[in-house]
Amino acid sequence: MIKIICLGRLRERFYSEAVEEYRKRIEKFFRFDIVETDEIKDFGDFNIFLDENGKEMSSQEFANFLKYILLKYKNVYFFIGSYKGFEEKKNADFTLSLSKMTFPYQLCRVILIEQIYRAITIIKGINYQK
Repeated sequence: MIKIICLGRLRERFYSEAVEEYRKRIEKFFRFDIVETDEIKDFGDFNIFLDENGKEMSSQEFANFLKYILLKYKNVYFFIGSYKGFEEKKNADFTLSLSKMTFPYQLCRVILIEQIYRAITIIKGINYQK
């Protein structure tokens, strides 16, 4: 299972619509869930925290990484902080950066879910727009 744990809520409809579209696409291949919460209480077998100081990857590198951890771990959780960031980073098995640029946490959710879908299409050999 892939789960995204989000501190903070999506406010704008256009973000919600984009997330929902990619959620539908991902659910064709994997059990997938998104949880909005005010505090992190739940952790998976492998926990990936988004952080500006994390490791940056190309989409191909991310696909290879995701394939490896999905084969090795039953529950892979991604954590997206609010504008305040995280206090729970000590529970991270891996820290990922989406870019050297700073994005609003709501946009990070859209970017992450799109990259998860892109990684799945790379892994499965499905043609997806580049």
